[in-house]
Amino acid sequence: TQWFTLCRLQQKLINNRENRELLTRLEDLAIRKFSSPVNGSGSSYSVPTSTTQSSTPNMGSSDMSMGGSANPQPASVTSDSNMSSMGATGDNMSGASSGMSDVLRIRLEIAELDNDIESLLSEIKAEKAGFNALLNRSADSEISLPYSFEQIPFLFDTASAMARIADQNPMLEMINEEGLAYKAKAQMDKKMSYPMVGIGLQYTLINKSKPTASPAMTEPDMDSNEMSNSMNGKDMIMPMLSVSIPIYRSKYKAQQRESSFRQQESQEKYINTLHTLEAELYKTTHLLDDASRKIALYKKQSELAQTTYNLIVQEFISGKSDLTNVIQVQRQLLDYQLKSAEATADYNTMVASIHKLISFKDIEPQ
Repeated sequence: TQWFTLCRLQQKLINNRENRELLTRLEDLAIRKFSSPVNGSGSSYSVPTSTTQSSTPNMGSSDMSMGGSANPQPASVTSDSNMSSMGATGDNMSGASSGMSDVLRIRLEIAELDNDIESLLSEIKAEKAGFNALLNRSADSEISLPYSFEQIPFLFDTASAMARIADQNPMLEMINEEGLAYKAKAQMDKKMSYPMVGIGLQYTLINKSKPTASPAMTEPDMDSNEMSNSMNGKDMIMPMLSVSIPIYRSKYKAQQRESSFRQQESQEKYINTLHTLEAELYKTTHLLDDASRKIALYKKQSELAQTTYNLIVQEFISGKSDLTNVIQVQRQLLDYQLKSAEATADYNTMVASIHKLISFKDIEPQ
């Protein structure tokens, strides 16, 4: 899990750096667009002079008897021309202001990405220290992280997985061995309640002692003394026979009942643990399938967002789209890439969890 967390953070760092490069290119495009001269803006707002002059003589010829009312017309043409040039100048100023604001907004996005990159670097450093601690290494030991982060190929059947869990899971094996120990103890307690007969030999080492004679010793005493002197220094071998009958049988019966209850407890614990592992397997399988679907979804969305981003950048260059749409699509692209890395890390973590549930037997019992 710690390794997949490091890979996920590394992929997020790569995605943020790639998106920063995209924003840098977009900033260059916005600067070029802002710096380039505006062509054709004045002519688009100016009034054609030839059309106005052709209509003026007609009006003047029809009203010659009214004292030359056609004289003010040239002033009107001049006024319209000044207004159109002022409008063009205002449009040029608004376009320049909009271009500068686009550049500043892109720089704001770049600053935010820079902060995210620094935060990810700090988090990766902390996770590396934790990973080195698991490996019993120094915190600053180098860890090589892969550039690409792909999901682990994994195929399994739920029924076969459950069979392998019941056969290989170390927790179930521990509970099973515990039940066998209680069963053996119950048999021992039962045999301890029976009468016990012991047969054996007792061997005694006897050191040779110096004989002592007393002047007042009688003849029978002398005979016994001679006999002891003849056995002096000889080791003694004595056959032994012992019989023990348990009087307080209720003690052993209570021990047998205790062992029976503990054996039953072990069986119930085994069944409960097996059901818990089965439920955990189904839950992990659901999370695995969900992560697999998310990976496919985010991959498709990332491809579509990348295509949309390329198109909308071209529209931004040609002036058909504004920067808001470009930044929105760029954020969507980054979001899909980060979600894809999260889903891949979740998928690989679920695969590791299933391997942990199934476990492995590398050494078969002799």
